[in-house]
Amino acid sequence: MSQKSKSKRRKRKPKAKKADYRSKKWFEVYAPKSFDNKKIGEIIGLENNVLDRTVETLLYDFTGNYDDISCKLKFKVIDVNAEAQNCYTTLVGHEYTSDYVRSLVGRGATKITTINNFTTNDEYIYRLTTVCVTIRRARSSQQNIIRQIMRKILEEFAKTTEHEKFVRGMIYGEFENQIKRIAKTIYPLSSCTIIKSKLISMPEGGEDREVKDEDFDIVEIDVERSRKSEIRRTERINVKKYAQQKQQEEESEEESDEEESEEEGD
Repeated sequence: MSQKSKSKRRKRKPKAKKADYRSKKWFEVYAPKSFDNKKIGEIIGLENNVLDRTVETLLYDFTGNYDDISCKLKFKVIDVNAEAQNCYTTLVGHEYTSDYVRSLVGRGATKITTINNFTTNDEYIYRLTTVCVTIRRARSSQQNIIRQIMRKILEEFAKTTEHEKFVRGMIYGEFENQIKRIAKTIYPLSSCTIIKSKLISMPEGGEDREVKDEDFDIVEIDVERSRKSEIRRTERINVKKYAQQKQQEEESEEESDEEESEEEGD
């Protein structure tokens, strides 16, 4: 027998024994307290390999609103109760589907994107991708000011809130509404969405605490406006036309839905 064949035999390691299916258990997975500890699914495995596994679900499962079906939430198992066979998680990110993001941008509109890291009051670091879409093409000076507004508002919320409340504002649209409230003074927006988030790091011994039922404070920031960034009169007229066209489209859609329901009834 040659030396090469002997060396190959020596390098071979014994195959690891796979865990028997009968030795595995089903664990119920629960969302964190910021999502009311709702059950989000079940996973199968051993007690020592369930930790750090991830589970994906839809925001629709929490809200029941069909508009939220495009938002995917990603939870990570951080604690396991072996006796009760329960797993407790934390949110490590969310993301909207690519087709939904494409649907936000209409013809002639401008897509303004920012990607920034934000540190909460309790030292959780999140990376947020935020998108604002204007109703018409915006100038570069207007885009720059809107980016500053997006970053400053999220920084203000991050440094004054803990991560549970920050997550609720990020997922349920509170931050987006406040960005839109100030940014529309620079240029009218059709939408503002935090399309993606990712948990970059969390402090050691971070606890999942219950979110107090408190309203978010209204954030005011200093916005430097110049003549170039002001809305021109022609753009104001276009805004009115856009609102009228949108209202007419909605009315026509309602009429067509009523006609279809009547035809089905007949």
